[in-house]
Amino acid sequence: MDIKNILGMILLAIVLVAPGANSQSAYKIGPEDVLEITFWQDNSLNANVKVRQDGKISLDIIGEIEAAGLTTSELEKKIVRQMSRFNSAISNAVVRVISYGFQKVYITGQVLSPGKYSFEKIPNLWALINEAGGISEEGDLSRVMIIRGGDAAGKVEVVNVAAAVSSGRINELPEIRADDTIEIPRTPGGLPARGLESQTATKNIYYITGEVQTPGVLTLESDIDLMDAIALAGGATEHADLRKVKVVSKDGIRTQMMQVDLKKCTEAGCAGRYFIRPEDNIILPRQSEPFFDFRSLSDWVTVIGAISSILIIDRLLNDRNNSL
Repeated sequence: MDIKNILGMILLAIVLVAPGANSQSAYKIGPEDVLEITFWQDNSLNANVKVRQDGKISLDIIGEIEAAGLTTSELEKKIVRQMSRFNSAISNAVVRVISYGFQKVYITGQVLSPGKYSFEKIPNLWALINEAGGISEEGDLSRVMIIRGGDAAGKVEVVNVAAAVSSGRINELPEIRADDTIEIPRTPGGLPARGLESQTATKNIYYITGEVQTPGVLTLESDIDLMDAIALAGGATEHADLRKVKVVSKDGIRTQMMQVDLKKCTEAGCAGRYFIRPEDNIILPRQSEPFFDFRSLSDWVTVIGAISSILIIDRLLNDRNNSL
C-alpha cells in the first residue's frame, strides 16, 4: 500500500470522527437564524441573510432557497448546486450561523438580566438561570415555572431548582426546549431570598384552604392521611365539594398536583390512603350552586306567588287601558 492510500485512509478516519461530522447530531438551521454565506470564487456574491418564518432565504442570482431543517453543510451543497447553473465558476460555498435566533428561550421574573436568549444548543435550566445573571434578592428558586412553547404551548411545570442544585441532581431537571419561558417568581412577601440550603429545607407543617372550618397552617403530625388532615382543620363545611379535593405536594424537584374524590372514598372505599407530606397544600373547593337555589317548598311558593301577583296586576292595567 503506497503512502497516498495510507494518507487517504488517515484523512477519512479523521473526518468520520471529527465533531459535527455526523449530520444527524449537527445543528439544524431554523427561522430567525442569521447566516453568513461566502463564495471564495466571487466575493461579490457574499451575503448575510436571515432565515424567514417560512424557512427560506434569498440570494442574488438564484433567488429564494429553502434553508430551515438543513445543516450548514447540506445548505452549502444546495447553494452550490443551484448557483453553478448560472455561474459555472462557483464550486464552493461556506455557510456559517452567526446568530442563533431559532433556538431561543425567554427568561423572566426575578433574574438580574431577563430577556430572550438564543443558543446553538440549549443548556440545562440551572445554566440558563445563571446565563441571565442569576436570581435577584427576591428570587425564589424553589418554585421556578417552566411555561412550555412550541407543540406543548400552555403547559406549565413548577420545579424546585434549589433542591436539585443542593442535592447535586441538576441532571434531573426538566429539559428546556426552544420557545420555552422560564419564570423566576418573587419570594412570599417580597422578602430577600434565602440561601439554597434554606430554600430546600422543608417545614413540618401543611396548609389547608377553602371550604374547611379552620383553614390555615397546621402542624404535621406523623402518619396522618388526607381525611385526618381535614378533620384536624375542623372538618369540611356544608358547601365543600368533596369530589374535587386537590393536593399540591412538593415531590423532590418537581411540584405535583392530584385530585381526590373523597366522597367516593367514604362511600366505596379507596385502594390506598394518601399520607400528608411536609408543606403539602390541601384545597377544598366550593360546590357549584345552581342558578335557582330554592332549598324548601316555601321558597317556591313565595316565588310563584310573587310572579302570579305581577301577572294579575299587569292584566288589570291592560284591561283598564283598553276600556279607556
